[in-house]
Amino acid sequence: MAQTGGNPSCSEVINAIQNYLPALYFTFSRGKTELLADELSREWDFLYQREKARVREIIKETEDTHPGLFGPRRGKLKQILTQGIAYHHAGLSPALKDLVERLYEMRLIYVLFCTETFAVGVNFPAASTVFDTCRKWDGREFRGLLNREFFQMAGRAGRRGFDPVGRVYVRIDHRFPDQAGFYSEEEIEPVRGRLVISPNTVLSLLYWKTDEEINRLLDQNLAVYQNNREGRKIKEDLAGLEEKLAALEGVFCPQVDTPACYMMRSKLKKELRSLARKNKRGRPGMRERREEIRELLKTAQKKCHHRPCTEARRKQTDLAERKSRLERRMRVLGSHARDYERDFNRVWDLLEDMSYVEGRKLLPRGVFALHLHVQEILVTELVFNGLIRDMPPALVAAILAGVDYVPGRDDSVEPGPYSLREVETLRKSLLRSGVPENFCVWSPLPGPLASAWYEGASFEELLSMTNLQEGDIFSIIRREIDLLRQIERAAGDDTGLRRQIENIRLRLDRDEIAIPGI
Repeated sequence: MAQTGGNPSCSEVINAIQNYLPALYFTFSRGKTELLADELSREWDFLYQREKARVREIIKETEDTHPGLFGPRRGKLKQILTQGIAYHHAGLSPALKDLVERLYEMRLIYVLFCTETFAVGVNFPAASTVFDTCRKWDGREFRGLLNREFFQMAGRAGRRGFDPVGRVYVRIDHRFPDQAGFYSEEEIEPVRGRLVISPNTVLSLLYWKTDEEINRLLDQNLAVYQNNREGRKIKEDLAGLEEKLAALEGVFCPQVDTPACYMMRSKLKKELRSLARKNKRGRPGMRERREEIRELLKTAQKKCHHRPCTEARRKQTDLAERKSRLERRMRVLGSHARDYERDFNRVWDLLEDMSYVEGRKLLPRGVFALHLHVQEILVTELVFNGLIRDMPPALVAAILAGVDYVPGRDDSVEPGPYSLREVETLRKSLLRSGVPENFCVWSPLPGPLASAWYEGASFEELLSMTNLQEGDIFSIIRREIDLLRQIERAAGDDTGLRRQIENIRLRLDRDEIAIPGI
């Protein structure tokens, strides 16, 4: 790749690789995909007039099927599509994502700025992949990409039948010069097994499995197997390191680490020079320490060939660092190791305390929760405490939209006409009674969107109520529709509740939110 100086712009990057397009240009925020696409569109236009005409034709056909496709926020995307440039992220509506994907498949998009979700489950290869950076925010901190994350995206480079090789480029930020060059297919992190002990897990096992089958599942699942296997390997490696460290001890004479030893004297002299610096001279105890070192250095140095000892000490240090890393990994495994039987019994005890089960027998609440797969306790309590049954349907839609929703720091929605205080009161009561926080995840924020949609608002009106993007709103209401289906199944013979929930679901499942064929 041509050198462009520190922190090359996306336009400079594309200029350097223009003979190897189309390119998937990966970045790690929605806003950055849009910003870079806009930046590139000011300097580049990849399409001939006949290609532009074809893009406009496809856009018109899609708009005829999906009125308001670009809405008030995506006018710029409509423009840059005719230049062979696009962006793709989870904030786009499904119809817009589908349009971008179709144009890309038809080779009418030459540079597609996308988040890493584009590399998961969507088979759209490119001649090149570009990384705007190899650092990402993982919800807790900024960190470098894992090997498997890098290769999942980099692996999109190279189209069978078109490209003899796939090319991968990384835009190097001068602040983080070490962010690339360390990825190795030999070191791709393994997929880790994870068994989640939720209320539904416990209820399902109690209902469908014998005690013996439950114990086997808790003791022999993939996560336990992987942890045990890695733990055994680390113990073997630690034993090997201990043997090597013990063998190195035989290199040293009895005077090692005494003032007569060359290595010890070198350390003392280095410390003495450090203590002589102005910024340390006046510190308490420094003068006494300098005198102590001078007295130690009066000891005669042993005459010997110290190079074997120096080399052995260097090897000792390297082995000790490796040992320390392995020991840290063992501690991590220990902290990640789950006592699944303990977790299972803890949730079982909670369900007994809340009258979901009596021993292995499922009580009415337990039978209801058995059919739920998200926030089972919270949803069951909403129903059994009267906050769903016989409530105004728009209010029910508002309540259920917030189940399992965690708002972003800057997410905002205009307040709706319904008070949701009773739900928050119930949630706090459950927490006080010992229900874990992760079993009571709920937010009032998306409620006004769901109730407005139930009452017939247009999708454009929903967008005017919030700073959430189209894809986020779509996801909120689709998830609620799925939850409503679960509640319908859980209602069983309760026809009144089942019809109430079904009517809400059918009112929500319309227009832009509806998925053809479902």
